[in-house]
Amino acid sequence: MDLFSHVLWTSVLGRNRLWHDEAILFALLPDAGYFLIMLYVLFGTPMNVNFADAMVTLPKGFMVIYYLLHSFVVFGVTALAVWKLKPKLLPALSAWFFHICMDIPFHDGVFGTRILYPLLPNFYIGGMSWGDYRVLAGSYFLLLATWFYLEMRELRKHRRRDNWLPDWIDRLEHAVGGLINPKPIPTAHAEGGDNARTPDRIPGEDRVGTGENQYHGPGAVPPPEAG
Repeated sequence: MDLFSHVLWTSVLGRNRLWHDEAILFALLPDAGYFLIMLYVLFGTPMNVNFADAMVTLPKGFMVIYYLLHSFVVFGVTALAVWKLKPKLLPALSAWFFHICMDIPFHDGVFGTRILYPLLPNFYIGGMSWGDYRVLAGSYFLLLATWFYLEMRELRKHRRRDNWLPDWIDRLEHAVGGLINPKPIPTAHAEGGDNARTPDRIPGEDRVGTGENQYHGPGAVPPPEAG
């Protein structure tokens, strides 16, 4: 897909301010190889040479970089390293994965997305060109519809904040938060020898009313009566 689509989709889907900026950078990363190719075409060849002829003389290393950055193999190795060293970057890193997924059906030929490079260097799934106006129109229409849905959801959530029940987006964000921010075992549990952690609850899961103290659950204690 085109660069603007990658940035806009990442901005819409990566709305969490904790990793939004990093997600934009990871969304741009796979096309770093293409930027190098364009620099060679613009400044490394005579001005009267067109793009196709410039690609004939392109050093092989430029395409190797392009293929590596569009490979699930390279992404997987990087994600494993990030998970071990800095897991808080994992949500932002998903923008790289999403970039590759967007490119698979809309790149062909020499720029076909080699998703298993370098294990299977010539394997790719050909598709329509992202330059086709129908592809761009469909992408931007879906982008607008997704943005509208998320904005309306945030508005409903704000208006019903006292009785909002967690939806699939809340649960996904909660799961991601638990992955990158594991909570330590409480001291009382550790001293008692009970190392099993109680599953965390998403705020609002046990809500049965709109006022305060309207929660229920195992071991819940009703508020003391006044007077």
